[in-house]
Amino acid sequence: MGITLREASEKVGVTRQTLMKAIKTGRVSAEKSDNGEWRIEPVELFRVWPPVNGVQQPLQPELTGGDTPSLQVENRLLREQVAELREERNAWREQAQRLALTDQRAAPQPAPQRGFWSRLFSRQGDSPSGEE
Repeated sequence: MGITLREASEKVGVTRQTLMKAIKTGRVSAEKSDNGEWRIEPVELFRVWPPVNGVQQPLQPELTGGDTPSLQVENRLLREQVAELREERNAWREQAQRLALTDQRAAPQPAPQRGFWSRLFSRQGDSPSGEE
């Protein structure tokens, strides 16, 4: 039949959610078994993702003592960039809020509606808005 999502995720090193998304979008073919469990053929699985060797790769490479000072400098620079970007974002947000408030105040007030008899018997220049 095929392998389960759990087994498939272990074989290729992706999450079960990623596999389900690939199945739903049609990137990977799979079938539901009688008990409602998804089954994927290994050939189909390995067509999309390469198999992971028996040993999982670490997320971060081993760091040596010589790497630490340069990483600390890079970390400090990145933190400074993040702080600058936050300040810039806040300035843009404030400007957008000021513009939104300005636009609300500048909206023209609708002219008051005049009744039927008032429109019928008034002269052309008598309208309160001066439109007629």
